[in-house]
Amino acid sequence: MAILATAHELSHAFGARRLFSGLTFSLEEGERVALIGPNGAGKSTLIKMLAREIEPDSGTLSFSRGLRVGHLRQVPSFADGASVLETLLEGSPDRDADPSAAHLAAYEWISRLELDAFGPEHPVARLSGGWKKRVALGRELIGRPDLMLLDEPTNHLDIEGIEWLERFLSRSSFACLTITHDRAFLQKVANRILELDPRHTGGILSVRGDYATYLDTRERLMDAQERRETILKNTMRREVEWLRQGAKARTTKQQARIQRAESLIDEVKGLEVRNQVKTARLEFESSGRAPRKLLEAKGLSKQFKDGSPLFSGIDLVLSPGSRVGILGLLGAGEILVPNRIPKHGRPEVRGLSSAASI
Repeated sequence: MAILATAHELSHAFGARRLFSGLTFSLEEGERVALIGPNGAGKSTLIKMLAREIEPDSGTLSFSRGLRVGHLRQVPSFADGASVLETLLEGSPDRDADPSAAHLAAYEWISRLELDAFGPEHPVARLSGGWKKRVALGRELIGRPDLMLLDEPTNHLDIEGIEWLERFLSRSSFACLTITHDRAFLQKVANRILELDPRHTGGILSVRGDYATYLDTRERLMDAQERRETILKNTMRREVEWLRQGAKARTTKQQARIQRAESLIDEVKGLEVRNQVKTARLEFESSGRAPRKLLEAKGLSKQFKDGSPLFSGIDLVLSPGSRVGILGLLGAGEILVPNRIPKHGRPEVRGLSSAASI
């Protein structure tokens, strides 16, 4: 497969805070790569570099000739008052040279993204967050990208929308690099995982396969790295004791051993940093009271400014132990569906669709 983009020894920092350093990897045709890692590791920054929006502090990024890159941002922005059609046309490479071809392509994507339910002249500002995400996706896809960069693409999408996106990406011919915390989405879509994490050698781990394969591979690698730290520490103690005995570099052999001891100390320090696991501990104190109602709502209604209703007549009681999931079609105002009956009784939900019956 042809290589689309190559990163070599990339480093970047914000002020004194280093995000990553020494990143080296490549992206190939047909790959569906998931970019994961802890918050603050620099995932969105790396995607912006691949989109040619910012430059690394050091290192090089090279792209295949004529590479077309699409970038779906986590929070897309739109022109004031723009319609669905106008927004899609913003991304068309034929908009000026061949307007008729651009409009034809825009209408095709309106249909494929199921935006025809609103119509091409519908204002984007009046769409829900999930439908706005689809419009933003169409604006990038109309540019016929070879590489698609997606930053949290499942945000604001309903279950049907996520399933549609899974099928779409799995069948698409372009390569894609996706940032997401949705593990089920990763398992269904990705065929390669890139993890940004300073615990890995070079700051990045590449695993070919799905998310389950990555989890197994990562566990084995981290276990091996921790075992190596233990072995090297034992060796280091012996070498340090030898050095404390006043060893001098009088012979070539002794000089080489001293150098090996110094290198060993540096390697152990590096492994200690990479194997360090940082955790946060949170404690919540109870007042001793166990209220039967944490939240009670009666007759909730909501509508758009133009009077179009979202929902009405919703009654809801949440008790200790409740865990409520909010489901529904995009723009439906969402449907409240408890997925666990609390210890202190059944939550009372009225004014909802039959899908919410308990």
